[in-house]
Amino acid sequence: MNTLFFLMAEYETVTPALADICEKYLGMKPRTAEDKAALGRLPIPTFRLGDSQKAPRLVHLEDLAQHIEKMRQKAQKEHEMFFPK
Repeated sequence: MNTLFFLMAEYETVTPALADICEKYLGMKPRTAEDKAALGRLPIPTFRLGDSQKAPRLVHLEDLAQHIEKMRQKAQKEHEMFFPK
């Protein structure tokens, strides 16, 4: 399955607001996600389309999809270590 395709279907945009994805996919509240993004401490890049600090911080779904796949691969490796075939 294509993670990016399903994320685009879920959010109906390729650049949702960080606040819209942070709890479900990063496990943190919007304020925490904003603070970490400002310090460059999120596992995915964020950006603003405008120069204003009031412009919402966005994420690109391709970056989020890559992060999800990376975490999935990590979990698969750990699972195989504990439950070898």
